[in-house]
Amino acid sequence: MIYLLAFIVLIGVIVFVHELGHYLAARSVGVTVERFSLGMPPKLIDITKKKNSTDLEIYFFKIINKKIKWDKISTISFQRNQKPSDTIFGIGLLPLGGFVKMKGILDENMDQEITGEPDELESKNPLQKIWVMSAGVIMNIILTFVVFSSIGLIEGDMVSVSSDPIIFAVEPGGPADLAGIQSGDEILSINNIATNTWNEATSIIMQYPNDTISIQLNRNDTIVFAQASLLAAPNIKTGRVDQEIGILGVAEEMKNAPLGLLGSISYGLNQTKWSAILMLSSLKMIFTGNVSNEDVGSVIMIGDIAGQAAQAGLVPFLYIMALISMNLAFINLLPVPALDGGHIFIILLESLRRKKFTLKTRMRIQSFGMFILLGLMAYLILNDIVRYFFNG
Repeated sequence: MIYLLAFIVLIGVIVFVHELGHYLAARSVGVTVERFSLGMPPKLIDITKKKNSTDLEIYFFKIINKKIKWDKISTISFQRNQKPSDTIFGIGLLPLGGFVKMKGILDENMDQEITGEPDELESKNPLQKIWVMSAGVIMNIILTFVVFSSIGLIEGDMVSVSSDPIIFAVEPGGPADLAGIQSGDEILSINNIATNTWNEATSIIMQYPNDTISIQLNRNDTIVFAQASLLAAPNIKTGRVDQEIGILGVAEEMKNAPLGLLGSISYGLNQTKWSAILMLSSLKMIFTGNVSNEDVGSVIMIGDIAGQAAQAGLVPFLYIMALISMNLAFINLLPVPALDGGHIFIILLESLRRKKFTLKTRMRIQSFGMFILLGLMAYLILNDIVRYFFNG
């Protein structure tokens, strides 16, 4: 149950913020938003603001003409005087996303009702349309920053106790352990290059993935020499997972330091930048074919990760939320029809050719985009099913 709840909260927050961006941006340039839905059809709840009431409609299974159909089962009205809204706010039964339906937009809904009225998206200039289509991505990046800043405020950050190149811990069975290196050893030089600080030592080690290095150590005022065969691993520290770095299997002494408000904001900015680099590097690896089936997944994998993070505590859960929010931002920026980036790409093309594509052409482009996305989703779901249920 915790896995399902964690998944719903995680996806719900990220998607809500994304769609809220589109909604606010559309309203800011005078585009009518016809529907704001969290979750996917069939619709479960609809909220409509009228002049004298707010109506809450509930949908579920009911018998109509001796057939079971999904239909409205109840309406609850709250009487109040207010400004009516053109937007229906809804909740879908399936917690797998959400959408904002704007007036006069040709999107994955394949709506062809474009009349040229001033409150339609298609009636706006290219910059206004790009602003509306990019606002969801912008909001997801802002969410990433806010969540990382919150983590900094809650937990602080781990900082070095000293800048000296003194080994605090040695990974059992790692290259350093196999080379006889011990906790408390001070690294004097690597490959005859003097190391005065921990950062100098690690920067040299990183340059030799899957290579052997010679290390001069000070152990209790005795000079010791060691030969270590390094391992290779993705450069997680900088986010460049498309690069391999050398791994010795040692750690410096760290301590937790509270950050305060300004420190948390700085931490949030740094972590947001790191996560952006991480996503760019990951996409580069995907497009160059340098990832395996084990490295990609669907909503099944997201649910599993969210559940494990929730069980580990609030901070791990928030950390995963920030990363997936940034991931959604970058995925949506891809120039694939039906994604935000696809819409932006078409707007730019139309601006360059100074002529809009015909409705028929746009329909074909959207259909092609949906075919790609649905095919990719099917592949990822099947990949997860095989991984989780057939490979143990």
